[in-house]
Amino acid sequence: MSKYVLSLFACVVLMGTVFSQSPKSMDYTPKAKPKTEKVTQKFLKMSFDRESINLGKVKRGEIRNFDYIFTNTGTETIEVDIASGCDCSTIDYPVVPIKPGEKGKIHVKFDSGKKEESETVDVDLYLKNIDPKTGHRVFKILNFTFELIQ
Repeated sequence: MSKYVLSLFACVVLMGTVFSQSPKSMDYTPKAKPKTEKVTQKFLKMSFDRESINLGKVKRGEIRNFDYIFTNTGTETIEVDIASGCDCSTIDYPVVPIKPGEKGKIHVKFDSGKKEESETVDVDLYLKNIDPKTGHRVFKILNFTFELIQ
């Protein structure tokens, strides 16, 4: 008999535990899904028509003008801070921001009168934009070559 009473007591306790649980699982109201906004990370990309220009044969004292044309193929606006070359070149660059999809031009005026021999000359382009990978300003090197003749 005591086994019967003990079993009955265990069943009552077990049933009480089951039915005393809050009815959260029975009262199901779907939670609103959190809004997920599509986050598009901005990136910088300049696509040049030519990064290296061969001027061919140039007479000493001759002046050549040429352009590096680029397109902003990224999603971030490009801002050129400074462009530099050697004493033999004068460089003009866009001072207005270049928006995505727009074109820009780096104009170079090369004076071969200051040169003694054939050479490859670098045109350094410093942007105001910061590279997210390095934390430094974006730096691009273009160049031109020439064969000096007398």
